[in-house]
Amino acid sequence: MNEKMVRAAWVSANLFGYELLREAIKVEDFEISVIFTLSGSSPTKMFDSVDLSKWYEFGIPVHEITDINEELDMIRSYSPEIIIMCGWRQIIKKDLLDLPKRGMIGFHPTLLPKGRGPAPIINTILEGFQESGVSMYYLSEGLDDGDIIGQEIFTVGPDDYAHDIYERVTQCGKQLVRTYIPMLVQEFAPRVPQDNRNATYLLKRTMADNKIDLDVDSIDIIYRKIRAFSKPYMGAFIIKNNKKLIIWNAEISEE
Repeated sequence: MNEKMVRAAWVSANLFGYELLREAIKVEDFEISVIFTLSGSSPTKMFDSVDLSKWYEFGIPVHEITDINEELDMIRSYSPEIIIMCGWRQIIKKDLLDLPKRGMIGFHPTLLPKGRGPAPIINTILEGFQESGVSMYYLSEGLDDGDIIGQEIFTVGPDDYAHDIYERVTQCGKQLVRTYIPMLVQEFAPRVPQDNRNATYLLKRTMADNKIDLDVDSIDIIYRKIRAFSKPYMGAFIIKNNKKLIIWNAEISEE
């Protein structure tokens, strides 16, 4: 093996992480030696998951697991210098954070410290962001509060759907991979502490948020829900005559 080669473990269970992995394997002197993804039996579910067979396309060992924190010994056996996690809904414990000597790297689809927390793409639309982005950062014990490596920015239009934002997030993530993983390999990547004074936090969303209440919700809120919960998510819905009607697309009439 090339003495300069940096060994890494890839942790992901969604389309975002899959697309970034396709970009990361192109980086020179960067060897992804193992992939960890969620098994079908894991209680942690991803609405934007990919078929498990996709992870085997790379010719890299794949482990289908239920909880990454329970796999310390297996991860240690691959001796990763870096662990990269993108598209994962489990809180990472300190023992795992401390395992790779060059750190554990994450991606978050907001411009941290703004928008820490869950469901960033859904919340980007529900909260009416006009600008957002993707942050590449060092994971820590806090909630999305680790040092920033780099950020990419995009605009959010008033008629953008979740899949529009998802595509921009993916393209921004790929650019971050191309720019900063080579810097991580050479050990001169930026490391900028977040300013906690500017931190904002996103709301946790449940299936109850997908429901449209025609008697309570304004036209603006209804339209935001339809856009925010559209594919790859579960869809906004109304209940009519004890039946659920999922609405994937809509437009506001001038009338």
